[in-house]
Amino acid sequence: MRIIPKQGVCDPHVHIFNGKAYLYTSHDRGPGMPIYRMDDWQVFSSDDLLNWKLEFVLRPEDTFLGKCEECYATDAAERNGKYYMYFSHQQYCTGVAVSENGPGGPYKDALGKPLLPKGLVDTACYDPTVFVDDDEAKTPYIIFGYTVFGKKYYIARLNEDMISLAEAPRAIEFTDGKGWQNDATWVTKRNGVYYLNAHGSEYATADNIYGPYTYRGNFCHDAYVDHGTFFNYHNQTYFTYGVPENWGAEKVDPFYRTTKMIYAHYKDNGDIVIDEFIQDAGVGQYDASWDAIKGEWYFAASDGIYKKENADGFEMRGIGNGSYLYYQNVNGMRQNALIKFLVAAEKPAKIEIREGSPFGAVLGVCKVQPTGGLESFAEVSCRLENTHGTHSLCFVFRGEADEVLRFEHFGFEHIVT
Repeated sequence: MRIIPKQGVCDPHVHIFNGKAYLYTSHDRGPGMPIYRMDDWQVFSSDDLLNWKLEFVLRPEDTFLGKCEECYATDAAERNGKYYMYFSHQQYCTGVAVSENGPGGPYKDALGKPLLPKGLVDTACYDPTVFVDDDEAKTPYIIFGYTVFGKKYYIARLNEDMISLAEAPRAIEFTDGKGWQNDATWVTKRNGVYYLNAHGSEYATADNIYGPYTYRGNFCHDAYVDHGTFFNYHNQTYFTYGVPENWGAEKVDPFYRTTKMIYAHYKDNGDIVIDEFIQDAGVGQYDASWDAIKGEWYFAASDGIYKKENADGFEMRGIGNGSYLYYQNVNGMRQNALIKFLVAAEKPAKIEIREGSPFGAVLGVCKVQPTGGLESFAEVSCRLENTHGTHSLCFVFRGEADEVLRFEHFGFEHIVT
């Protein structure tokens, strides 16, 4: 599913600030361009990942660049109550703008010159990613460049002011020299491991942000994966990337793009995987007609719940008394629907189906009898008291066991007419 369609929104970088998602993007001018024509950078916000509000447009003429048509990728970061927006001019240089009014801007040029000027290193100084580590100092880094023509990505620590370099940029190394030839870097971190990825969803991992990185392969096999980045929201992991707006047409227009968003999951060995079904269905909404709505597709989860790899994909674990999973916008629910769950439990438990939040109206309660252990899954069901249409469902789990139950998926009775 594409978000913000037919507006040329591309090169998506999402950050969560003050409990809301902010999307920092470049902006393809329109269809039919012979090359990339990009006149500005945009900032959108959303609290449901479906409906996006345009917050601010940074125009190159309001920066040191002046009028230009090559406003390439941008990224953002927060420090000491200020927000910073890093923007690249084609493959030439990267500047930085600052907002003291919040993540939605307005942003003003902070330096009046490039932060990463052309010729700083022996790679192109563009496509910036700003990564803030989870160490005590919350150390910020900027990563940029490309690895084509024998070049390398570069990384440098930023100063506390976020608008100057604390060290000379250092080349990022790959083990045995095995990496990829590409640009569009992105860095994220999980369980102490740094993940570096690029166009086409190729990725590598390292125990140190400077590397060396070990190539891991390709995790998203969509037909077109342009400038993909990760973010975490409500304890869920997302991957967002660009595709041509008219993908699937006889003549694809690579210079007019839109943005897709999908869930991302980590296997026990650290490999990243995604759901091909969600590539088309999108995130943040569901349909009662689906055969199953997988547990790992949640929009929000209480702290402590996590995805655990199993033979069928993933199951939800860490579910204690009062834990919840939230699935917003379940479309097409029949009146007084019969809901079904695939769960495993050692002791009796209950699933409260609530409207809209963990404290919403109770639509129904499913009683769960012991299934033979936490490795033995069985189906339970109950009838809801709901109106026909779209509902946001929150499942609140109750029980006396430390691990109340394990959760595989849910769905609805399908009536054949």
